[in-house]
Amino acid sequence: MKKIIYCLAFLGAILTGCNPNEDIYNDLDSAERPGFDYIQAVEAYTFTSEDYAIYETELSEEEYFGSQDQADQIIPDFLADKYPVWGEGSLVNVGYNLFDKTELETMSTMETLSNLNEVDGYLGDNYETAVNGTFVELTYNADILSYALSDGDFETIGDALSSKYPEPAASAARFSNFDRRSGRDGYWSDSMILEGFNELLAGEYSIGQVVAVTFAIYDGGTNFSESFTIQYNGYGFTKLDVEAGGTTAIEYALSGDDYDTIATDLATSYPGPAANLLQFGSFDVRSSSANYWSEAMILEGLNIILPTATEGDVYAVSYEIYNGSRGTETMTLLYTAGAYIANATLVEVTAVVAKNGGDWEFPYVFTKADFDSFGFRFPNFGSSSLYILDIFLEGLFPYAKEGDVAMVQYDYYSGSGSTEYGHSIFDGDKWNLTPDVIETSFQYGYENGAWVPDNTINYTLLGADVDLISNAFIDIYPGPADNVGFFGSFDRRDASSNYWSDDMLLEAANVLLGARDPGAQEGQKYVLNFVVYTGSTGIESLSVIKTGGVWVAN
Repeated sequence: MKKIIYCLAFLGAILTGCNPNEDIYNDLDSAERPGFDYIQAVEAYTFTSEDYAIYETELSEEEYFGSQDQADQIIPDFLADKYPVWGEGSLVNVGYNLFDKTELETMSTMETLSNLNEVDGYLGDNYETAVNGTFVELTYNADILSYALSDGDFETIGDALSSKYPEPAASAARFSNFDRRSGRDGYWSDSMILEGFNELLAGEYSIGQVVAVTFAIYDGGTNFSESFTIQYNGYGFTKLDVEAGGTTAIEYALSGDDYDTIATDLATSYPGPAANLLQFGSFDVRSSSANYWSEAMILEGLNIILPTATEGDVYAVSYEIYNGSRGTETMTLLYTAGAYIANATLVEVTAVVAKNGGDWEFPYVFTKADFDSFGFRFPNFGSSSLYILDIFLEGLFPYAKEGDVAMVQYDYYSGSGSTEYGHSIFDGDKWNLTPDVIETSFQYGYENGAWVPDNTINYTLLGADVDLISNAFIDIYPGPADNVGFFGSFDRRDASSNYWSDDMLLEAANVLLGARDPGAQEGQKYVLNFVVYTGSTGIESLSVIKTGGVWVAN
């Protein structure tokens, strides 16, 4: 549980923008109204409770705008009253509360992300502008572990669920299988099997880990086993709509002695990392650290401490890491030719994650079992029952502190069904599912005698942006792409073999903004600032606007 601090919802207000609280006074302009001097200024201002009260009729006494259109109608009049002597070219970046229904964004990557730590790292690098409260449906590759239920596992599940499902539990414990005949008293549904996995395996895997679980069944026919591909989200297991197989992995967790042995044996090869490992008992995986352990180095260490195995054995090795905070990672290894090598069985996964308190996490997804426990006929909330969500969170987070935030996903019915995403905040006494109100800001400019919205986002390219462009164009423009990736600047000398023309820069802008701001609306404007080389380094800017779904020069 972490505190959520909503920041600016628009990308430009997050990254750069006008210089707040810095007035720029230019020549006085007396032409607009005889006898008056007007100033050109730049300011940042945030709406207060008193400001909202001025428009209590229009806002139904709420301290937020119901839509961006409503904000664009009210704020220009407000600015005209607040800054009566400001004139042409003046800008105000206005902060305010806005009702903005949480929408699910989509992203995909071919990268392999084994657990939530790696998902968090990927989104931290590739969606830096995401604000708290953002929900993303991310499609990625995940390496997968395998697990086969034993007779003892069926007994454990049967004992754990004997009160809730007496007949199915007794059947599973007695026959070491799940009865899949839907008309029988001992029937196990998919959701019941997942409950069994939660009782047996919860806490055995790192958050985000994908596992293929094979188990014996009885269906009265010729099928004797099934396999579920499941993912642990920190609350329990969810079933993924994918199939995967593989060899059952032998699980191994490093002990304190293992860390000491690795550190001692590799002290000469990696003095700093080895000393750090010996002191703290975890691998520092921050690439910027002097004590950085790469995956290759960790694999070298694991080969020192793991036992000699049989050719083809697969080990799932868990170990402590430090990436700013302590965590656990798992590496899947294959024993072959007398050594362990990386052996990731990959599966494509699509999962929903949410940003909370600066970190990405899995939201709590309300399941059919939850709705059954509420006594609901259908597995969804409605307008008259949504209050139960907050009551349920009291039991889910019994030690919550004031200001803690829970990210939630649930099915909702109001004439038609939908999946909703949101957050509930603990006020110290109870949970409160908040309306979709965010703190945001927008820029307004004084043009032609009136205040009008100005959606231009002033964005300066980061190192990760240059890397993205270099990788995207390496096969199209090998020389220029390689050059910009190496030097971090766009060569603008037209006689150079690494020259970036205006058209090429516009192509790069489309790739960059397609990745960094995929949900940009039609008419959104950007000013992109980037380092160039013209014989010496400097800064150039490219103005673009989204038109017809593509970015064109503006």
